Amino acid sequence: MSAKTAFLILSVCLTVGVWPAWAGAPMGPTLPIIEKGQWAFGVEYAYEKIDVAADGTCVESIVGGPSESYRQKFTIDGMKTHMFSGRIEYALCTDWDVFVRLGAARSDADVQATGPGVLIGRGAEAGLDAGYGFSAGLGTRATFYRSGPWRIDGLAQVTWLDPDDSRFRITNRDDSSEAVAGTAKLEYLQGQIALAAAYRAKTWGLWGGPFVQIIDGNLDLDARFLIDGVSAGRIKCSADVEEESWLGLGLGADCELTQNLTGWIGGQITEDSWLVGIGILVRPDRLLGDW
Repeated sequence: MSAKTAFLILSVCLTVGVWPAWAGAPMGPTLPIIEKGQWAFGVEYAYEKIDVAADGTCVESIVGGPSESYRQKFTIDGMKTHMFSGRIEYALCTDWDVFVRLGAARSDADVQATGPGVLIGRGAEAGLDAGYGFSAGLGTRATFYRSGPWRIDGLAQVTWLDPDDSRFRITNRDDSSEAVAGTAKLEYLQGQIALAAAYRAKTWGLWGGPFVQIIDGNLDLDARFLIDGVSAGRIKCSADVEEESWLGLGLGADCELTQNLTGWIGGQITEDSWLVGIGILVRPDRLLGDW
C-alpha cells in the first residue's frame, strides 16, 4: 500500500470511525517537516471564536405538579475557546507523518434559548464560562505531489474538547421573581480534512488551501427552577451541537528558528468561525543525535 493510499484511508477513519469519541484545534503545517523515522515534540496554542446551534429535549419537573417534556433550540453565539496542548509526531516516511496532542481547553459563550419552554424559552439568554478541562486529538499529514519547492499536501485530524462545567442563571423576562440556575456542560468533537498548496524553501514554508470542518457535540443543562430564590422544581436539557458552515480556508507559515527548533503560525476561517494558532516543534535527533 502506498503512503498516499494509506493516508486517504486513515483520513476516512479519523473523520468517521473516531466520531463517537469527541473546537478549536489548530491544523498547523499541512506539510511534513521531519524525515522518515524521526520524532518531533512541541507545544501549541489556539484561540477560536465560533457560532454554533444546538437542538434537543428539556424536561421540567415542578414541585407538586406534573412534568413537561418538549423540544428546545439553543443558539450559542461567539463561543470563545482557548486551547493549550503538547504534541508528539512521528514520520512514517519522508512524505507522511502522524501526530497526537494532549492538553487543556476552556470555553465561554452566550447561550440563547428559543422554543416552547415555559421557563427558559421566550429568548432567555445566559453567559457560560467554563474552566479548563481535558482535550486530546490525533491526526496525519502527507505530501501528494512535489515539483521543485512546490507541493500539494493533505491533513486530517480530530480533536476532542471537554471544558469544565459552567454555572449559569437565567431570569424570566416576563417575571423577574422566576429564574433558572444550575450548571451547563458543553463538549464537542471537531474534525477537519484539508488540502493545501505549499511552498517549501530550505528553512521555511508557506501553505494555504481549503478544508472541510465538522463539529458534533453535546450541551447538557441541569438546573433548579427558583421563585423568589426558593427551589420550586427542576429542569434538565440535553441538546446536540452542530456547526452550520463546514467549508473553510486555512493559511500559515513555518520557519526553522534554529537547527532543532521550528516555529509556525496559522489561521483558519469558515462562515461561522475563525481560529489563530501558534506552535513550536523540537527535533530531538538534532539535540541528542540519531534515535
